[in-house]
Amino acid sequence: MTAVYICPHCAQLAERPLVCERCGWRWLANPLPAAGALVERQAPDGEPEVLLLRRAVEPGSGAWDLPAGYLDPGESSEEGARRETLEEAGLAVELVHLVGVYTSRAGNAVSSVYLAHPLDPAAAVVIDPESDEHAWVARRDVPAWLPRMAFPSMAAALDDWAAGRRGVPREW
Repeated sequence: MTAVYICPHCAQLAERPLVCERCGWRWLANPLPAAGALVERQAPDGEPEVLLLRRAVEPGSGAWDLPAGYLDPGESSEEGARRETLEEAGLAVELVHLVGVYTSRAGNAVSSVYLAHPLDPAAAVVIDPESDEHAWVARRDVPAWLPRMAFPSMAAALDDWAAGRRGVPREW
């Protein structure tokens, strides 16, 4: 077994980037790119509502979230938002526009969140094992849901959607 000169987990800022003395490969603890979707539909009363999923896994088990996740290697944020929505909610979506980019220091992530519409408005939500329930939340009800969100960055995206804000930089 070969010893590691500096562990990537406990390396000090002055020791970063870590550089391999043999090949020159550089490792930086940059935030991970992620993407998500605010899947919007019209409620029977004509008001817009958005899809939330209750997490069945950690982190945040029991709290609510948007369909979202880390990008796969080589994947664009748009592709990731569509993939995560299909995987987590069973919905194929059309991305309408970027709502915002949200930084999560705790999760070491930078998330691009898009407004999305289901390609088939009549399609049923089919959740994956990461969730145990879903809810369609009306714009007017969002303030009551914000404290129930698993992650402050996704709560900020939901709040921006409810307030009609778009493209406002926010850190959480």
